[in-house]
Amino acid sequence: MSSAGGVPQEPIENGTVTPLQVSLTGSIFQDAKDHETPLAGDFQPQLKSTSIATSSSALLVNLPTISRNKAHDVFLVADDVHEYLERDLDHSRLNKIHGHLWMAGRPLNARPIHRQKMMGFDIILTEQADLHLLKFSSKIFIKPLPDYLLNFQFWETYLCKSENLHKSACGILLSYVWLICSPLDLNLAHKLDLLPSEITWLWWKSFVAEFILHVDPNVLDKVNKRYHFGELRLGRINSIYSIRFFFTHFIRGYLYGYNRYAVFFQRNFAWILIVLVYSSLVLTAMQVGATIPPLNTNTAFLRASYGFSAFSIITVAAIVGSVGVMFVTIFLINMVLAIWHAKKKRRDRKLLAQKNDKGIAKA
Repeated sequence: MSSAGGVPQEPIENGTVTPLQVSLTGSIFQDAKDHETPLAGDFQPQLKSTSIATSSSALLVNLPTISRNKAHDVFLVADDVHEYLERDLDHSRLNKIHGHLWMAGRPLNARPIHRQKMMGFDIILTEQADLHLLKFSSKIFIKPLPDYLLNFQFWETYLCKSENLHKSACGILLSYVWLICSPLDLNLAHKLDLLPSEITWLWWKSFVAEFILHVDPNVLDKVNKRYHFGELRLGRINSIYSIRFFFTHFIRGYLYGYNRYAVFFQRNFAWILIVLVYSSLVLTAMQVGATIPPLNTNTAFLRASYGFSAFSIITVAAIVGSVGVMFVTIFLINMVLAIWHAKKKRRDRKLLAQKNDKGIAKA
C-alpha cells in the first residue's frame, strides 16, 4: 500500500518484506477524443500496491502550504494546484537559451551522486527546477524529488493533461535515474533528503527498469529539452543570460547571488587586480632597464617604456572610472526600482484591502 502522501512503501507478507513492483501503463484515457486536451505522453508511474483510488485531499497532503506567482503574490497551493505545478516544474528560463547551453555544459547525462561527492561537490538543496543540476565552484544545486511524482493518481489528475508539465516531470524523474545508479547513491540521497525515506533499493530498481521502457534515456523525446543536457555551469549560464538579455538582465544575470556590493565587485572584477599586477611587473622591469646600459641608451626601448607607462596610467584611470560609474549606476537603478516597487505594492495592497472590504460589506 502507499502512504497518505503517495510515498511508495513495500508490502509485508507473512512476516517478510517482498519487493514492491511498479506498473507503468500506457495512455490512462481510453479515448483521447473524450477529452479537450490529449495526453501529453505515455508514462505515468503506478504502484501496483495502490488498489484504492486516492482522494483529492490525500493527493495534496504533501504539497506546500503556500506558493507565489510571477508577481510574487501569495496563494494557497490547494486552491490552485496547476499554478503551483507551473512554478514548481518551470524550466522556461533555461529553455529560452537552449541554443546556447552547449557553452555551459555537454549534452551528456549527469554524474551519479557518489561521483559528485567524490569530485568534491557540496550538494545544495533547492526547490527551483531551473536550478536543478546547475553547479558553481565546488557546489551543485539539486532539487529534491517531489513526492507527487511517485503518485499515479496525481499524474492522472494534474500532470498528464499538460504537455509542458508532463515533459518537465519526466525530465526530473530522468535526472534521478542519472543520479541514483547504485545502493550507495540511494543511501546518499536519503542522507541528503533528496528522496522519501521509504524508498528502498529493490523498489527503485523496479521503478527505473519500467521507466526507461517508456522514456528512452537516449532519445529524450519525452522530456523537457533542458534535460538534453546534464550538469550546467552556473557562471556561464549567468554570462549567457546577461548577454542574451542585455537590457533587462545585464547586472543580475540568471541567478543574482549577491547581498552586498563589495561581493559583486570582488567576484566580477578580480581580473582587474591581475592586470594591474602584471602591468606593475612590466613597468618595474622597464624602470630598471632604463637606468642600466645598454638599455638606457636604446632609443626604441626608451620609447616603448614611455608608451607603455602612458598606456598604463590611462588604462588604470579608465578602469577606476568605469568601476565608479558602474557602481553609481547600479546603486541608482536599485534605489529607483526599490522605491517604485514599494509604492506599487502599497497601492496594490490598498486596492486589495478596499476590494475585500466591499466584499465583506456585500456579504
